[in-house]
Amino acid sequence: MIPFVGDPATPRVLVFSHPNHELAIYGLVQRLRPHLIFLTDGGGAKRVEQTEQGLERIGLRDRAQFLDYPEAAFYDALLDGDVNLFREVAHRVRKVLDRIQPEQVFCDAVEFYNPIHDLSLPIVLAALAEADGVAVFEVPLVYQIPGEVERYAVQRMPASRAAGRVVVQLTEAELHAKLAARDEVYSLLRDQLGPVLDSLPDEHFAREEFSAASAVLPAPEDERVLRFEWRGKLHQQSGAVDRVITYAEHYLPVASSLRTARNGGSA
Repeated sequence: MIPFVGDPATPRVLVFSHPNHELAIYGLVQRLRPHLIFLTDGGGAKRVEQTEQGLERIGLRDRAQFLDYPEAAFYDALLDGDVNLFREVAHRVRKVLDRIQPEQVFCDAVEFYNPIHDLSLPIVLAALAEADGVAVFEVPLVYQIPGEVERYAVQRMPASRAAGRVVVQLTEAELHAKLAARDEVYSLLRDQLGPVLDSLPDEHFAREEFSAASAVLPAPEDERVLRFEWRGKLHQQSGAVDRVITYAEHYLPVASSLRTARNGGSA
């Protein structure tokens, strides 16, 4: 583990696929005061409103930009292989980055829990295709741990990423503000994660971590379940959905195309 002391004067941008993801590093957000970009509405206006409230509490509402793509538009584009939509998103992110000129960019980690989360990194890398010297970091949210019992790791990097991991211990004031926001503002997130979030002790939230972004596009491995695919197939079997986003047929071609744009193709 690498101790981390950040300088708030360093220009930084956080790029999250959904509003509310900032709660994962709410203490670090308080400390570093970055700019934030949210790619989608997370499924509705209420989620955007709660992020606005959460950021208002720490004086950062004016540093947040919402691109306002409906979450469903991302799912549809993945199913249809519509790379152009995600190139458009990367272009809009690039315009913000060009204005701020960050030295560090943080984004959702690739965890195979939700394909929209996993597009944050490819989009950021495409947006930085012509930028030099910008450090990119992945912020862990949640992933399913392999095993007979359904279990999840929340806001932690897997063991294979320990070498590049940065750990931040929050001050009492930072932790207090984070727990208060969790309990008083982010009700939708708590409803969604339920006991997975509520069962964690305060000490868990007092430690925040992230990791240097993977040099190659991460692939499913033994540490993390390819959850979005098997979960989608369960919904398909029950008749809840007609089409399922898979890693090989949908996510990987889109993400790889965005990486190709970073390595010299057009974006």
